[in-house]
Amino acid sequence: MVEKKEIILEIAKLIESDPTATPMEPTVLEFLSEEELIAVLKNLYKSKETRSEQNEEWFQELCK
Repeated sequence: MVEKKEIILEIAKLIESDPTATPMEPTVLEFLSEEELIAVLKNLYKSKETRSEQNEEWFQELCK
């Protein structure tokens, strides 16, 4: 099972790479439950996937 600290570190990395994410101190994340952290993580991954798709569309247009 993944530890809470590992989830928090992953969230922190994703927040740094997401210009639309609300900046959050890792110490604040420690107050969230594991379920809440997983929900945050899923949302950040969804945002990352959306950005990747948008970048791919932009790249395809650029290559035309």
